[in-house]
Amino acid sequence: MDTEIFKKLWNRKDLAIWLVALRLIIGFEWLFAGIHKVPGFPQAMQFILPGFTVDNPHTWFVNLINNAFIPNAELLGYFVMIGEIVLGAFLILGIFVNFSAIGSIFMNFIFFFAAGHSSASTFSVNWIMIAIGFIFLLSVGSKHLSVDSLIVYKWPKLKRWLVDWFGFEKELSK
Repeated sequence: MDTEIFKKLWNRKDLAIWLVALRLIIGFEWLFAGIHKVPGFPQAMQFILPGFTVDNPHTWFVNLINNAFIPNAELLGYFVMIGEIVLGAFLILGIFVNFSAIGSIFMNFIFFFAAGHSSASTFSVNWIMIAIGFIFLLSVGSKHLSVDSLIVYKWPKLKRWLVDWFGFEKELSK
């Protein structure tokens, strides 16, 4: 199978605006989820976490919740709240988009293992967000209209580190 067509599709400039729009939507989703937690979420984590152990088919994750998360519930609550706010702000502004994509993927895996068993919509939303995270990570187009692209414009040598980790644009220019 010829992978050249996928590489060309991945870097099409006219698709970049849709990837940027998707990055903004997901960024606002993360930001609002984190801001919504500000009034008292960290303190409430000790009451929220035990609910994730009920009927959870992932016994290894139940053990993780019981042995690591519940004893450190308030600290975990701060990590989740601040992590969502930072992820959202970074995706909206386009700062370290690749790292933000990895953070988004990681957090959605955690949320999937915690609550994915509770409903079909929770199950599917987490997988959709994981897939979108991989799209942000792999696509150069998702970094358009971003602080990362402004930095790369000023210092082109940083392109591989900020925008094109996998060298897709380099491969296409051959």
